[in-house]
Amino acid sequence: MKQYDDVWKSDNIDMHFKAEIPQKMLELFKQEHVKSILDLGSGDGTIAVDLAKQGKIVHALEISNEGIEKTKAQAQEALVSVHTYKQDMYQPLPFKNESLDAVIAFQSLNHNILPEIKKLFVEITRILKHGGLFIMKVANFNSLNLKNLENGLYEDSHGGISCTLRFLDKQTYVPQDGPEKGLIHYAFLPEQLTEEIEALGYTQIYTEILQWHILAMFRKN
Repeated sequence: MKQYDDVWKSDNIDMHFKAEIPQKMLELFKQEHVKSILDLGSGDGTIAVDLAKQGKIVHALEISNEGIEKTKAQAQEALVSVHTYKQDMYQPLPFKNESLDAVIAFQSLNHNILPEIKKLFVEITRILKHGGLFIMKVANFNSLNLKNLENGLYEDSHGGISCTLRFLDKQTYVPQDGPEKGLIHYAFLPEQLTEEIEALGYTQIYTEILQWHILAMFRKN
């Protein structure tokens, strides 16, 4: 997708797109003896490569060709192996049932309408082992600071970044400017996210409200 190719081809990537590895996640991986991990929407591969350096078997799935190429370059430079997949995450995932210890998705799961995201949640559940970890960072609707511009348009100025959004429904919107112009977004409410995932047979083991996002960690029962 061209928008994401434009993001990841830059050598000065907007830090809004870059995600860091949460320390709590690393603690959980150690505690649960996690070996195999799928990074959904892996971007330029920074997290995937860092996890591979720790001896993990890492699969990086990313729609952007630029992101995939940067992942390969980083892995080669670090002398580690990362299995890359250039694919839309909203298509069937190329993994067997109950084959992975963990699935992580940072700032990637909210780029669609809710019904498609819920289908992806089911697909993630299919490929996770029992006891496996599902860890995500998704857009937090409560973080938006909206000013009504009328005609379905709102200005969001949270965090010092101003952007015009067109809402399709209460929590689904399309940025009208900026690097994600034209891309559908969905922002979760924290309690809604917990209910959606636990209904699929998970137990929430950690949650944290960040500046723009919800960081949530679940274990498949």
